[in-house]
Amino acid sequence: MAGEILQKFSNYRVRLAIVGEYSKYNSKSLTEFIYESNKGKHINFVHSMDEALQVLS
Repeated sequence: MAGEILQKFSNYRVRLAIVGEYSKYNSKSLTEFIYESNKGKHINFVHSMDEALQVLS
């Protein structure tokens, strides 16, 4: 379901920054997903609100 929601943001070219601490999750697939998402401009996983504002501006 999360993938479908993120795909909607991407399809409609709405930029999204998701703020959180992701290093505590040891999932290789999640790490790769975050890495690939952060290479683009639509969906970004960041660690702080300041970083989110910088990515979105």
